[in-house]
Amino acid sequence: MCFGITLVDRVLGKTLSFKDKTIAITGASGTMGRALMSELSKRGAKLVALTTSPNVSFQTTDSDNQINKKIEVLTWQLGHEAELRDRLQKVDILILNHGINVLGDRDSASIYKSYEVNTFSVFRWIDLFLETIPDADNANQKEIWVNTSEAEVNPALSPLYELSKRAIGDLVTLRRLDNACTIRKLILGPFKSELNPYGVMSASFVAWAIAFLAELGLRDIIVTINPITFIAYPVKEFWRSLYFRLFSHRKQ
Repeated sequence: MCFGITLVDRVLGKTLSFKDKTIAITGASGTMGRALMSELSKRGAKLVALTTSPNVSFQTTDSDNQINKKIEVLTWQLGHEAELRDRLQKVDILILNHGINVLGDRDSASIYKSYEVNTFSVFRWIDLFLETIPDADNANQKEIWVNTSEAEVNPALSPLYELSKRAIGDLVTLRRLDNACTIRKLILGPFKSELNPYGVMSASFVAWAIAFLAELGLRDIIVTINPITFIAYPVKEFWRSLYFRLFSHRKQ
């Protein structure tokens, strides 16, 4: 197992502590969502589970591993993300982890669904969270994490998953140029879950690696068993970022 640091993020951000940070996670009821909540709770974070699944509950262990604690659960629906704007005001880190994998389907309904869940909904959450940051001082205290997966640069044996994840990956790269707040990407290899039946890593290991590398200050967090990703992703990210910087501008 190995971890990667992208070429474009050689200058690391400040080290991160999760102690007493309020962290909201979409896709909380999924395999990775639950693994992240468990890991971040051990590191002292206060958690908000954002889920589209009704009637779910979560329980995590505190940083001393002594008592179980219940966490806040909020349900949301696609297209209605703005209903949680007020709650996001008091969130320090928003982790956008929800997604869908239609595997080999390629009909129109699957196309629309893949892009709506994996691309457009994620981008709406990003815009919504950025609206809660009133000034530059607060921007230094807030973060967004986006699970784009290594499908940004590698096959995932699911064309629509790859296309929609690459789209949100590029949009995040574009939005990062504005420096509105720290935006980290989670470029994750295949871990076993309902979304990825071909996964080989455990979700608990991936969650631990994500938290560990975030604490070090990495902006692009790569956790995978595929060595190609550690070469292909930094190269791709560098050129896409350069292209976007040259041919786009921030609206005044």
